[in-house]
Amino acid sequence: MVVRSVPKNFTLVDLGDVAREIYFINQGIMRYFYITEDGKDITGFVYLDNMFAGSIDSFFSQTESTQILETLSDCELLVLGYSSLHELFDEIPKMNVLVRKLIQVRMAHALKIIAALIINKPEQRYTAFTELHPGIEQKIPQHILASFMGITPVSLSRIRKRRIERHTDST
Repeated sequence: MVVRSVPKNFTLVDLGDVAREIYFINQGIMRYFYITEDGKDITGFVYLDNMFAGSIDSFFSQTESTQILETLSDCELLVLGYSSLHELFDEIPKMNVLVRKLIQVRMAHALKIIAALIINKPEQRYTAFTELHPGIEQKIPQHILASFMGITPVSLSRIRKRRIERHTDST
């Protein structure tokens, strides 16, 4: 792995690229998103400090990415290339186990996000996310956070307003 500093709003994997690297975020915020037919971008995931990030399906299958991976802040990353990972698999067989476990954790987390989108109301999703990552809502643009929550920016504004009102009423 090599250390790489990447500026805010930098595209690491573009639509149609084959992802040649995966990243561990030492510091920073990233997201992957999709572009709909009508040109809207929909955030699929937000990556934070101490997370692995990448266009995972493109990386492991070495096919064109259907998503875009970009930085939302300046990032310090540990970068691992596709061929380097396979060299590690050959040299250290237990790396296969480690990567499998990381993928299992990632898959379980993705399923929780999908379940939350289906089962939970928008305010519950927002509350859970902000409780898990305190202060993060100040670091991510509102339209991106709303997209990740599966709601409109206007709905997110209403949720935030209600939370502030409840907080001021209770004090």
